[in-house]
Amino acid sequence: REKEMQLSQMEGCIEQLPAGQKEAIRLFYLEEKCYKDIAAIIDEEVNQVRSYIQNGRRNLKICMEKKAIEQA
Repeated sequence: REKEMQLSQMEGCIEQLPAGQKEAIRLFYLEEKCYKDIAAIIDEEVNQVRSYIQNGRRNLKICMEKKAIEQA
């Protein structure tokens, strides 16, 4: 039950990410693609992909923390 709620919240947070971050996060974590493959798929430099993933992770963490506080 708790896990389902966290997953649902995470999906909601992923949806709120900017397009590049959302796509990079989905490809990296859900489809287990490497940075080089993601760069080819989204037609960006590897450094940009790295940036999308770092910023996306930070933004996801912030979003999830906000949701946890709202539920407390």
